[in-house]
Parts: sequence; structure tokens; C-alpha cells
Amino acid sequence: MTVFEGRYQVESTLGRGQQGMVYLARDLGLNRHVALKVLHASHADTPEAASRLKREATALAAVRNDHVAQVYSFGAHGDTFFLAMEYVRGRNLDTLVAEHAAHKENVPTHRGLTILRQIAEGLASLHDAGIVHRDVKPSNVMIEQGTGRTVLLDLGLARWFEQRGDTRVSFVGTPAYMAPEAILGDDPAQIAGHTDIYALGCTAFELFTGAPPFAFGTIPETLAHQMWDLAPALSSVRPDLAFLDPVIARALTKDPGARYRSGAQMIAALDEICASGPYARVPALAPTLPSAPTLRLMVIDDDEVFSEFAAGACELALPGIHLDLICASSGLEALQAAGRTCPDVVVLDYDMPLLDGLETLSYLRAMPGGYGPQVMLVSSNMRHLPKWRFAAMGVTDFLEKPVELGEFAEVLSDVAGRAFAHRNRFGGARHP
Repeated sequence: MTVFEGRYQVESTLGRGQQGMVYLARDLGLNRHVALKVLHASHADTPEAASRLKREATALAAVRNDHVAQVYSFGAHGDTFFLAMEYVRGRNLDTLVAEHAAHKENVPTHRGLTILRQIAEGLASLHDAGIVHRDVKPSNVMIEQGTGRTVLLDLGLARWFEQRGDTRVSFVGTPAYMAPEAILGDDPAQIAGHTDIYALGCTAFELFTGAPPFAFGTIPETLAHQMWDLAPALSSVRPDLAFLDPVIARALTKDPGARYRSGAQMIAALDEICASGPYARVPALAPTLPSAPTLRLMVIDDDEVFSEFAAGACELALPGIHLDLICASSGLEALQAAGRTCPDVVVLDYDMPLLDGLETLSYLRAMPGGYGPQVMLVSSNMRHLPKWRFAAMGVTDFLEKPVELGEFAEVLSDVAGRAFAHRNRFGGARHP
């Protein structure tokens, strides 16, 4: 097996593209998986190009945000250069949107707003560091398995490729998400945070409708639409989302100077427009961090008998661990409790009145630190459970009622292990 820098051992191929290869590798020093991005040798074949790549990697490594894949290291291997980055296990946003469309459904509005805001948070951290992503699109957004955390991927490579001045390509990016100034590409000074905002507007349109605003015909036709055609209003496809029209329209305006200049500006606009009503953001609270090995566990079920069973099973399944156990009989009660202290593990019933399990989890994931809880989903009607909808929130563990004690304990033990790993990684629930 190939080993980079004596540390990163390649295990498999994750993807390939114009800029190079992406491998799944194991960091032998820290015993963790990383995504290893290896650039084609032609992109760094001069000392100046190599020096520029190192400067860009240094800038990327300084970015610390939960919604941006972390850069760990940069190095040389033979005549190529590589980036070792955080490996995010999960599903790409384009896959999740396509699954909803296949079922003739849209991503739930509340969940979509959370995803959109988290992408904007990631972009804000890049823009603050003077970095332009250059290829924001659903396939470069990952929804992390287990947490539902939204993470921006493929940082920097498109920008490096563009700065290399390679004449084999005429533009950098993906046509369905490219801003007019990115298509022209004749003035590097025009490529800035507002370029990413246009791509985010296209991504948001697809997130809420199932398709980007301009994605029909040939590539030249798509580019022409991006250059000259006014983007359709979001409400022309989703009348129920008319309140978002001003934000999406500004993101998709052809004039770079009229767009939001950064992810931070778009976040402020989203928060202002959603300040009242069902999509208002929950205010940040000071985190309450328990001392290990305490586990904050919440059982959410309107069935009192099952709640008692689950509470007792949790005690039996996790010996030696102090449980801070909360039982909630409704989604609303659970959200009120989570607003005080965000749980590590949630045992969640799907079939509840008023707020069902999907809606409850969507609101929980939107709370500060809400991508932390690991979730076990239970239902008495698993055959008709829309598992594909829960994938957008990182859920992979499902149990059908009535639940055998042994099966419950086995799954809970695994989920609790992931919860402790998440706490060790992020230092407890975060409240941005």
C-alpha cells in the first residue's frame, strides 16, 4: 500500500477529477481516517506554483469551523503534492435531494433552512480568511452520518487550478452553479465571496425545489442562461417559500456588487427574514458540559410504557456510566428540555401527535449544538417509515417496536460509543 510522508496509508479511492485524485487513507500516527487529495503533477511543476500551493494550504489549515472540512497537513510525494483533510462519512446533499425528488417530496423547509445556514457558516469562515471556494454545489456538501452536521468539501483545489493559469480549461466550476464573473474569468479581482454566494443561491434553489435554477440544455446553453437570464423566483416553484424570495433573489443577481459579499451577510439576512414564525432560530445558550463518563440521554415517546422500558434498558445497557436521563412525552417537551441542555443520545419515536419524530429532530438539529446528538429512531410501523427522509439528518439506527431488550442494548451501546467519540472530538455541544 502507498504511504504518503511516512504517515498516510492509502486504503481506497474516493474520487477523481481534473485536479487529481482523492483517497481514503489512514493516519498511522493518530489512527484515524483522512481524505487525501493528491494533485496532478502538472499543477505544481514550478517552484512558484509549489510555493503558492503551500501558502494556500497554510491559509486553509488556519480555518476552524465545524461546517468546513478541516485541513490537517500539506506535503509532497514524488512529483505531486497532497492535502490530508478531515474525512466526513455521510451522504452528499445532491443524493439526498434526489432521493426526496424520487419520492415526489421536497426536503422539509425547516431542515433545508438549517442546511443552508450551515453552508453559509462554512463559507463565512472561508471568506473571513480571504478564501474563495469556487465550486459550491450540492455534491460538495456532505451531511455527516450520525450527527446530521453539514460540511463543505473540496476546498481550494478549484482556486489553485484557476490560479495555475492552465490553458486546457476555459473556466473553473460547475456550469449549473457558476456566477457570470466566474464564467467570464477574465478578471481575477472579480472572483470573491460574492461568487460563492451566487453558487450558494443556486444550491439553495435546488435544495428547496429539487433542481437548480438553470440546468437544462447543453453546457453552453446553461452558461448562457447563467450569464444573461433572470433567475426564476423561488416562489414560482414553491409558493409556500415566498418569504425567502428576497434572500435567494439577491444571491442570484447577475451584478456581483449587488449580492451579499460573504456568507456572514447571507446568514444575517436569513436570520432577519426568519426572525419570527415557525422558522425562527433558537437563541444560543451557554453549554452545560457534564464530566465524563456522564451521558445525557433523552427518550422522546408519547407511549409511557415504552418510555419506562427504554429508560430501564438504558440503565442496564450502559453499566458504569452515569446517565443524565430525561423522558419527554412530546416533541415540544423534548425541545424545551434540549434548549436547556442538549443531549448526547436521543431515543426518538416516529409516531407522535403534533410534532412527529421527523419534525422534532429537524428542530433539534437546528438548535445550537444540535448536530451533536446521536439518534436511535423507533417505530411500530417500520415498513412504512421514510428512512430516506431521516438520512438528511444523519440517522442510521432504526428499531421496530416491540423491541427486544438485547437488540435495544446492542444498538444503544454502539450509539453511546459514537456519542462519546463526538464529545471528545468537539469538546461537548457547541453553541456558535
